[in-house]
Amino acid sequence: MDYTTEAILEGISMSNNDVLNYIYKKFFPSIRNFIENNNGNEEDARDLFQEAIIVIYRKMKKEPLVLNCNFKTYVYSICRLLWLKQLEKRKNSNEISSEAILDNRLDEATETYDQTERYRLYQKHFKLLGSDCKKVLQLTLEKVSLKEISEIMGYKSEKYAKKKKYQCKQALMESIKSDNEFKEVYDE
Repeated sequence: MDYTTEAILEGISMSNNDVLNYIYKKFFPSIRNFIENNNGNEEDARDLFQEAIIVIYRKMKKEPLVLNCNFKTYVYSICRLLWLKQLEKRKNSNEISSEAILDNRLDEATETYDQTERYRLYQKHFKLLGSDCKKVLQLTLEKVSLKEISEIMGYKSEKYAKKKKYQCKQALMESIKSDNEFKEVYDE
């Protein structure tokens, strides 16, 4: 069973074991990979993940928590920032970050993560397009005019180039939207 972001937040606030187990199973593996790839181990990852859930719980007890991203993005961002704080602490042997700094950096990290995930999803489906569509969309991104696109591609008119560009964009968007990851990446 998948929980919505709202159900996850409610489950955390109520200390619902089913929701907490779901969060751990669903989101911990990516956090563990991040920590292990950045000078940490599984024990570090477990401690950090638990700390992130506690941070979320405390924030919700202070005031209602309204996310402008999906839960995966939010918990990943918190874990990332907590890990960076931990690495700074290890390096400097003193605590230089506070929860206020964590809050300020969270929005920036969340946005960066969202952009990275969206770009990865876009790239995945762009690679699946036919070579003509890839070329037309690449030329469009390079701000090449429709007239030049029709000449480069050997199309009979600008009108056909415009139609082809539209069809390729539609095919790309439909491919992305049909991906199971789409809802997670664009769930806001």
